[in-house]
Amino acid sequence: MDLKLSGKTAVVTGGARGIGRSVCQVLAAEGANVAVFDILADAAEETAQMIRETGKKAIACSVNLAEYASVKAAMDKVKAEMGPVDIVACVAAITDNMGTIAKMPVEKWTREIKVNLSGCFYCVKETIESMVERKFGRYIFVSSRAGMDGGYGQCSYSSSKMGLIGFARSLSLEYARMGVTSNIVFPGLVNTPATAGLTDEARSRIIARNVMGRLQDPEELADGIAFLASEQAKGINGAELMISQKPAPWSFRPMELLGDEEAMGI
Repeated sequence: MDLKLSGKTAVVTGGARGIGRSVCQVLAAEGANVAVFDILADAAEETAQMIRETGKKAIACSVNLAEYASVKAAMDKVKAEMGPVDIVACVAAITDNMGTIAKMPVEKWTREIKVNLSGCFYCVKETIESMVERKFGRYIFVSSRAGMDGGYGQCSYSSSKMGLIGFARSLSLEYARMGVTSNIVFPGLVNTPATAGLTDEARSRIIARNVMGRLQDPEELADGIAFLASEQAKGINGAELMISQKPAPWSFRPMELLGDEEAMGI
């Protein structure tokens, strides 16, 4: 399918690896110019180089999403080198704060909220006005089941992802009549560097709860995100798309990923 992305400029946060890298590659394959945002500068450049080798245009931007000034500087670079931003896919997130609320360090709570939620706000703030002027814009936010259900021992991550749902919904209401859409996707557990450290036991438990009997591949998420970025998706706004393999009912418990409750301080 031709998604009509030729000449569009896309920013992808967390584009250095995993889901974000796949999103960058799929958008580029569909004709978009891609800016790879990530705090991992070398890996971001690697993603951009992979795209350039296919004959498409891509740049890498070293970005700390927790800092507005860093996001603004990166967006200014994109606008100078690629023109106005048409698509923003907010994929980046951190999940390194495990522990019950009583034992959760304040600074880790703050960092996770800033990266996972405030970083999305910063990206929108720096791009929304030009989208409105041109009457075209696409925002796609990657949330999580933890944002819907809560997460035992993961209050900061769950709160950031639930906050992202409210943010995306509000955005979808404010600019719908101006050609700008805002949608959310919910992945399942995906084969990425973030899940590569799963123990065999944890992986088996998770897969056993999945009706398709496997983890997802990043490309499966990327294809759905690319569609939401397209002209064909102009009638989809405020949607919450579950791009995942339906699990049996469960409450997200990160101990299953770590296999050590004591280490989490729970």
